[in-house]
Amino acid sequence: MNNSDTQPKGPLDRFWVVVDPTPVSEITDVLFETDVRGFMAQVRGGLDEERRPRIFADRESAEADAHARLAIVRGLAAIAKATPTDDVRNAARLRLLDADGKVVFEADLGR
Repeated sequence: MNNSDTQPKGPLDRFWVVVDPTPVSEITDVLFETDVRGFMAQVRGGLDEERRPRIFADRESAEADAHARLAIVRGLAAIAKATPTDDVRNAARLRLLDADGKVVFEADLGR
């Protein structure tokens, strides 16, 4: 058994943080690895609940959340730029496709 698997994890262990992106954010703007001291420095530097920080123990889960947040913000920006307001007002369903055209997310918009 790997000795690190049996060691208790303490408050200074490293973890992953994901925050909400802006329309021009890249993955490195919304996903970072840190420890408690680094996270507290981020908070002192202005990170607050409006950016909706979420903490993850593993990189894979953090990356999935970060990419989902980026897709949402980029999708909203693309819709706002390309679609007249009246068309958006009548939108009833949202569908997100991957590069191969496979549906990765679909939802009714509550109309």
